[in-house]
Amino acid sequence: MNARTEQAAGYEELSSADFAALEVWDPTQVVITPRMAARLWLQTSLRLTRAQKELHDAIFGNDGTDAGLDRFASARAELDSAEAWALHVARNIPRHR
Repeated sequence: MNARTEQAAGYEELSSADFAALEVWDPTQVVITPRMAARLWLQTSLRLTRAQKELHDAIFGNDGTDAGLDRFASARAELDSAEAWALHVARNIPRHR
């Protein structure tokens, strides 16, 4: 994967705080337009990809130190959060084709 794939055109980088705010987002409180749905699906895909890469790097870069174990635990927690968000989106946002 290259930088162009990870950073799609028009995609603003979201921080962990932004993702935390999105996770409490209530889809019944906003009108979901096709553009908004597409953006949410893109963000979800990018977040899952990034979290999977971080976990992969943590697994194969683990040197047995406390810092390495902390990095693994943090990466695993981020992947769990990304997966929970993906399920939230899948349940609440229709796929527009």
